[in-house]
Amino acid sequence: QENKTEIIMGPPAAIAFDNDGKITEVGKKFAQSKGLDMFSLKKVTTQKGEYLQGEKKTGGGNAKDLLQANIPDIIKSIPFTKSMKWGSNDFRFARPVHYFLSILNGEELPFEINNIKTTNITKGHRFLAPAPIYVKNFENYKTSLEKAFVIIDTDTRKTLISQGLANIAEEKSVCITPEDELLETVANLTEYPHTVAGYFDEEFLQLPEEVLVTTMKINQKYFPVKDSKGKLINMFVGVANIIPSTNDELIRKGYERVLRARLNDAMFFFSNDKQTPLEDMVSKLKTVVYQVKLGSIYEKVERICKTAVYLAKKLAPDKVEPIKETAMLSKADLMSEMVYEFPELQGIMGYYYAKIQGKQEVISIGIKEHYLPKFAGDILPATEEGTIVSIADKLDTICGAFAIGMLPTGNVDPYGLRRAAIGILNIIEASSIRFDLREAIEFCLGNIAEKVSFNMEETRNAALNFIIQRLKQIIISKGDGDAEIFDAVYGKSNDPMAIYNLTKVISSAKGSDDFRIIAESFKRINNILKKNSGGQNGYDQTLFETEEEKKLDNLIKRQHIAKLIEEEKNYEALDELLGFAPAVNAFFNKVMVMAEDKKVRENRLGLLFALRETFLAVGNFEVISS
Repeated sequence: QENKTEIIMGPPAAIAFDNDGKITEVGKKFAQSKGLDMFSLKKVTTQKGEYLQGEKKTGGGNAKDLLQANIPDIIKSIPFTKSMKWGSNDFRFARPVHYFLSILNGEELPFEINNIKTTNITKGHRFLAPAPIYVKNFENYKTSLEKAFVIIDTDTRKTLISQGLANIAEEKSVCITPEDELLETVANLTEYPHTVAGYFDEEFLQLPEEVLVTTMKINQKYFPVKDSKGKLINMFVGVANIIPSTNDELIRKGYERVLRARLNDAMFFFSNDKQTPLEDMVSKLKTVVYQVKLGSIYEKVERICKTAVYLAKKLAPDKVEPIKETAMLSKADLMSEMVYEFPELQGIMGYYYAKIQGKQEVISIGIKEHYLPKFAGDILPATEEGTIVSIADKLDTICGAFAIGMLPTGNVDPYGLRRAAIGILNIIEASSIRFDLREAIEFCLGNIAEKVSFNMEETRNAALNFIIQRLKQIIISKGDGDAEIFDAVYGKSNDPMAIYNLTKVISSAKGSDDFRIIAESFKRINNILKKNSGGQNGYDQTLFETEEEKKLDNLIKRQHIAKLIEEEKNYEALDELLGFAPAVNAFFNKVMVMAEDKKVRENRLGLLFALRETFLAVGNFEVISS
């Protein structure tokens, strides 16, 4: 590191030095807290008076010393979703660590963490090249490991896997899609990947495709295979971490044997579940706790059902009954053997069991769709049944968590409230659904209040604001609106789409001169009215002394901004708003608001009060920077 000297000013000399010019305790403590060189401390004269000044020297550190001092803490601070410790060692990491390979300038750089020490030796593939490898530098490390059947670069391993899949697809005339998530997982499970094709009995194709795909991808990390028409066939591709000495037969048989056992289980579960009515599964939900304070999953289902019916009456009055049944059966498959074994299939199995048991198609689809969207960019519900039950479910999750104080903090969001809120808003936008979110939250909280005690008004406002803030993020991320404009218009409506549309329209004018005049004038009006109480009692036209007052009065009386906003004629409202700019500008340039005559002064304050109320119909421009 380069040597650096930084000049740092301290407290006034009067308290940093005594009468004899010696450093006081105050001066010493300041110097110590800032790491100043005690010999550099002196009294200097500035424009503000005499102060203590000192020098802080930094840099010049040796790389070896710096690394040895900092690397242990850096390693300990690496975050993992799950970590472990083993034996009597308290050091936590993703997996057990045997040693640290640590080389600097061709030599071992020693350090240790909880008795785990460094070395200049690494190892190659466990079976193909287990001999120790002495490491001199990174390039030597990379090439030596590659010779020892370990490819250290993840992207290179991904490329090898993708090429292996492509080769098999071409050879067998099939389609294999190297999905990013599975490719990433498999690439990080292997050191020297080798693709192997295998097969399973055709009888297993009787299972729902999602069951087969989940079993292959989630449990076994195999790539499913389809024919040229996109239909799943009884073939898969696994990725081995070893290249066999002869052929792939032994690996293939092992892969097939393990998959066969999994699919046999799936067939057994599917056969059993089909014979159990969904209504019976719903009843069993009474025995499963959703959350200690909020009760069982069955109680949650009852709340979802009430909220779904409430929304259905407003949004789809002709679909109330199928929506009610969809909501009641939405979580039934959680009690199925299949979902117990494969949690990823919740909703999907409910769809199949509902179809098998003769439920309406829209109900079957709605059960599957109510979990959507599961992640950012996921597909959204297409049916009214799925759409409304999805909103009801997510709304209950958010309201329940707020009612018991289980709110997300930082990166911790155990109930997925942010995802639920964004899911609701994405569904609303895609479906152009219009409803009062504040009222819906209050209804939802009313159901929860039968189970939990909480402050209704505070909880309702907090839950509403939580969802609306997610709307703000969506608008900004899409480039459809400005953050300040959103804050200005928030509160004009409790309909998310109305807020979205108004923000988008008003944001389009933010950069214009007329809009700048309106925003600056609003702040000026606010400041005047804050300093001078008055104006609430209106104004008298007969007291006008200038044309500017008359023009402003004429505009205020002719405007229909509030009505246009209510009717969501936002562009017309914006035009009327911007039409005030010339008159407002002229008024402030030529009219003295604080006239000596008290009646005239109070009349002009009344005119400004009316003008501010007109602007407030669009939003609070106080929050908009110039």
